[in-house]
Amino acid sequence: MIVIADETKVVDQLGAFPLPIEVMPFGLGATRLAIEKTASRLDLSGTLDLRRSGDGPFMTDGGHYIIDASFGRIHDAEALSVALSIIPGVVEHGLFIDIATLAIVASDNGVRTLKATE
Repeated sequence: MIVIADETKVVDQLGAFPLPIEVMPFGLGATRLAIEKTASRLDLSGTLDLRRSGDGPFMTDGGHYIIDASFGRIHDAEALSVALSIIPGVVEHGLFIDIATLAIVASDNGVRTLKATE
């Protein structure tokens, strides 16, 4: 997988901006509670905001919602990735642990590539 992003997405520590978590609309309340409990177990706290678009929730091309999780500094991204992935109702999240092999990053100064370290 290759990630294409602008330079604002490159950070030294995860948590500089909200983590997008794609969720199914059905059972949203239960999914949200499970995310909160998972975050608490991993010593993460913060707001879980349903992304909005106009008067209603933002909907992905697949018909899902996005919860923007403002956890702050994420110390164990791998544990969070695994924990979120097993929650019923979570479709995907913005942690690309062991998935992305290359990132193409655009900035005002041009484009650079970042390779995954093994």
